[in-house]
Amino acid sequence: MINTTNDPSTPPTQRSIGELVQSIRDELLGVVHHEIDIAKTEAKSIAIKAGIAAACAAVLLFLLLSAWVMLLFFAATGLEALGMPYWGAFLLIAGVFLLLSAIAGLIAFLVVKKIKAPTTTIETVQNAVYAVQGKRRSNAVSYDDTFEELYGKKVSARTE
Repeated sequence: MINTTNDPSTPPTQRSIGELVQSIRDELLGVVHHEIDIAKTEAKSIAIKAGIAAACAAVLLFLLLSAWVMLLFFAATGLEALGMPYWGAFLLIAGVFLLLSAIAGLIAFLVVKKIKAPTTTIETVQNAVYAVQGKRRSNAVSYDDTFEELYGKKVSARTE
């Protein structure tokens, strides 16, 4: 006799194995659906907070860019006040920024040129795919391999 409820006072009922399996399946599906609902609620909350943070960051960047432009005008008019022609002051500021951007671009190019593919990760993923497919790579080590096959040395149990 099997008690199908969590209440110990209820009398046990007889159910077939199929009914028990169906009951377990239904309860498991209920748990999975409940967990999915919880995950959706949490993800929605996180997405709303991330959206607010992104909007605030966009406003911040716009204001910083506006302030930067004003500082550049300040620098150019300051050079003009020191006696430089108006067009020369703006040209000098633009030239400095072109030079700085060329240097930054060169550094970025050299750094990107040194980036290599993640060979260990690629190999690990390929091995996992082969394992799932039931294949064995030609250079993979198996428990069935002998010491001689792996290292090419004959091993004797006797010590000399």
